[in-house]
Amino acid sequence: MAACCPKPRHGLHYSFDRGVIDANFPQVTQTPIRDGPPAAPPEAGAVSLTSFSTDSVLPAQRIDYWHGGVLRRLDTAPGLDAGVPFNARLTRLAALDVELLDHSGSAQMARRDAVRCRADGRDDISLNFMVLSSSTSVEHGAARLALRAGDVMILDSSLPTEMKRKRHRAISLFIPRAKVKMICPDPGRLAGRLLRPDGIAGVLRSYLQATMDHAAHMQPQQHVVAMDVAMQLALAALAEEAAAPVNAAVLDEGLYHAAKTHIAQDCTNFGTNPLSVALHLGCSRSGLYRAFAKHGESVAACIWLARLVHARRMLGAARYRHLQINEIAFRSGFYDHSSFDRMFKRAYGMKPADMRQLSLERGQAR
Repeated sequence: MAACCPKPRHGLHYSFDRGVIDANFPQVTQTPIRDGPPAAPPEAGAVSLTSFSTDSVLPAQRIDYWHGGVLRRLDTAPGLDAGVPFNARLTRLAALDVELLDHSGSAQMARRDAVRCRADGRDDISLNFMVLSSSTSVEHGAARLALRAGDVMILDSSLPTEMKRKRHRAISLFIPRAKVKMICPDPGRLAGRLLRPDGIAGVLRSYLQATMDHAAHMQPQQHVVAMDVAMQLALAALAEEAAAPVNAAVLDEGLYHAAKTHIAQDCTNFGTNPLSVALHLGCSRSGLYRAFAKHGESVAACIWLARLVHARRMLGAARYRHLQINEIAFRSGFYDHSSFDRMFKRAYGMKPADMRQLSLERGQAR
């Protein structure tokens, strides 16, 4: 395949109805570009989490609010779903040099034309993951694609884009062009391509969705780690797409953190084991073992430790004091109470009952 051409997908193409789009979009001139609600940029090593919704906005004012106050890179117009009020939600994780957006809503048309591209000067590269999509059509550079749920499309912010989508959820990861150039000297040649459905790109899909699903429950430092891992996985996927050698260290590091995130979320499931983690991430068990071995850890030990941490939190929480300890063990992924007691004492130096009593005494002393 020629390096300058995006991958075609047979039977999936479309053409825009220019008259319909031009009639619905406001005219864009070379005026200052709207860049979302005023906010201080994140400091180095920090990540900001913000959310927006049209729920509290009058239906007649929603598209103006979204177009003028929320989206930073696109001009928007309501879709063609007759009689359905426009609604949308957006969650933004923003670091100094990388950004994650989780956008969902009703039918919408979006445009980033040449005027806007010149006016804001953005040239970052983004990976756009269609989590849910009943119908999405995109024109970007030389590519014209109809996207389905599960597709990840590469976009170049320096190129015009036009998009029509019905009800959807899309997660977009924006990476500085300079970083992408480290693995592909000409990032523009990747524009309009779709990532493969498996391998490291499959891991990236799972990780992006898990990150945004749980972003609101993470601590600030966890946001920093999550964003760094997302960028590492994305660069590995882009390197594969560009047919450049993938840095094995970057791949293993991203796989390790993605696995740790999944284990922390799924440790209470009795079926969670090294094989299920590998299947979830779309990698081999040997690859998973290798990634953990570089940190001096084993996958199985990480799963059991996550269960112990979960149990310890329940033992110290006032809202679970009505539960018997064997019930807490069961809810934390332990079938056998005696094994739970033994493993808990080995990890924390005391029995679960003693840990609960200590937590109770500390709570009363405050």
